[in-house]
Amino acid sequence: MVWCILDLIMNTKVYKKKGKLIIEVPLKTKRSNPYDEDYGPEMDNIIGLIQSDMEMGLCFRIDMEYKGKPDQWTDYFYKYNGDIEEFEALCTKLKIDIAYNLKED
Repeated sequence: MVWCILDLIMNTKVYKKKGKLIIEVPLKTKRSNPYDEDYGPEMDNIIGLIQSDMEMGLCFRIDMEYKGKPDQWTDYFYKYNGDIEEFEALCTKLKIDIAYNLKED
């Protein structure tokens, strides 16, 4: 799994252009299976994560299909400062799936 996360990070580009910081993140990646090198269907690379009304943002998706488990996610690479409805609207506009991992009080 570590190599998979490193691959996600290595394919992310960060640079400045015309006074702006640009972060390019591939929207798609390939699933992997350490037991089958020929396996590699395309999957979404990014997932929106909502953990509370104050904690939400974009994360890399971690492929867990080869273990028969749901995909997981990394820590946020972009934390969103707004309300849940705005973040859901942004993810919908960008066609990014959302995971709800709400923390218990």
